[in-house]
Amino acid sequence: MKIGIYSGINVGSVKDSTIEYIGVDQGVYHLYQQGITPVIAIGDMDSIENEQILQDINIQRYSSIKDDTDTALAIQYAIQKGYDAIDLYGVTHRRIDHFMAVLCLLEKYQDISITIYDEWNKIFVLKPGQHYLAKDQYHYFSIFAFDESVVTLKDCHYPLDHYILKRNDPLCVSNQMNEEYAIVENSRPVLCIQSIS
Repeated sequence: MKIGIYSGINVGSVKDSTIEYIGVDQGVYHLYQQGITPVIAIGDMDSIENEQILQDINIQRYSSIKDDTDTALAIQYAIQKGYDAIDLYGVTHRRIDHFMAVLCLLEKYQDISITIYDEWNKIFVLKPGQHYLAKDQYHYFSIFAFDESVVTLKDCHYPLDHYILKRNDPLCVSNQMNEEYAIVENSRPVLCIQSIS
């Protein structure tokens, strides 16, 4: 089951308007601008200027002084409700510290399919195995290890054969697909970033 979460930064239109969405703080407004009413609003709501948009939706309001970010609370809510796939918007740009916190959540919840979208990027975790990365609109891809992983890359500009990729190794940044897809094989979970340009 898939759900979308839209957090505070406006990163444009969602990729799938047919699924339900959680609005996180200012993300409620970004969803309303696209004609989407979130099933719930989560967060401290400190950036909502016009609270009238909250009138007709369920709200889980939290103090701004707390141990989790609003996005972390929204992901926890989705998981508790049984969702195993999440499209996540509004977490890139501006606050790099918040974005790093989201990357920590991707590593923490590797069993959940969480995909971050913005105007230029698609970010997700590849579980161990063989994967075909479709080109679609994304011309570039980068791979980063959480833990040491044996990585093979095929059908791309910079192929690798059973390379041991470590967490502090940036070798697999900015690769390109040869045709319509690239093949990634990895022995441990890795972070994949696909970029338009």
